[in-house]
Amino acid sequence: MLSPALFNAFINIVVTRLWTLGVGCWVQQLYVGCLLYADDIILICPTVTGLQLMLDSCCATAVELNLQFNAKKSHCIAFGKLNHNVLRPMVLNNSTLVWVPLGKYLGLHFVSGRKLSFDINPAKRSFFMACNAILSHTKNIDEII
Repeated sequence: MLSPALFNAFINIVVTRLWTLGVGCWVQQLYVGCLLYADDIILICPTVTGLQLMLDSCCATAVELNLQFNAKKSHCIAFGKLNHNVLRPMVLNNSTLVWVPLGKYLGLHFVSGRKLSFDINPAKRSFFMACNAILSHTKNIDEII
C-alpha cells in the first residue's frame, strides 16, 4: 500500500525539477512539459535541445533518487513543420532513443507529421476482434438467450 505513495513522492521531485528547469511546453502560465499517468511519462518540448536538457534532468534526478528510466521502452516522436528532417539522437541513461513515425501512449497511437494526429485503426481492429470473438462463442446459442 505504501508503494504508490512513495512513487508519487519521488516522481513529484522529477516533475518539480523539470518545471524549475524552465524548458518544455507552457500553456499560458501552466506547465505541460511533463504529462504523467501512473508510471507512463511524456516529455513535451518545442526543441530537441530542450528535450535533451529535460532527459538529462530526469536521469540526474533518477540517479539521486535511486530510480531508473528504461531507455528500451522509450522513444521520440516529432510533430511540426520540420518533423521530416533528420533529428539528432536523444540520449537517456547513455542509450540512444529512437525517433519513431508512430508512438503509443495510453492506448492512443500518435502519428508523426506536420500536425498532431492519431491512428484509430488499431482501436477499430481491436473492437472488431472482440465482436468476432463474442459472435463465435454465441453462434450456437438459442435466440431467446
